Amino acid sequence: MDIKIDRGFNVSEATNGFEAYAFDKVQKYFDHYTFLQSVQIYLRGQKHPTKKVKLRMNLKGKEIFSEAKGYKHHDAFDNALTKMAAQLAKHKSKRYSAA
Repeated sequence: MDIKIDRGFNVSEATNGFEAYAFDKVQKYFDHYTFLQSVQIYLRGQKHPTKKVKLRMNLKGKEIFSEAKGYKHHDAFDNALTKMAAQLAKHKSKRYSAA
């Protein structure tokens, strides 16, 4: 499991809770999808009124991306993760279906 969070700003107490939240959410995907190798999470700066989160997941032989906006980083992360979950399910059904 390789999870990296890249911020465009200094870490404050307000964003420390996000790290634990993100690790907990992403860990479930590592448990469910064995082909998932690493995840990078990019956050837009904390002073911008609309928060933006970009996700990049490295799979065996492929990279997939998603991004979403929200009023808080938690909301944007959840939206981006929902988009990513759909892509992971589609990739699994195409590559790893029992036929």
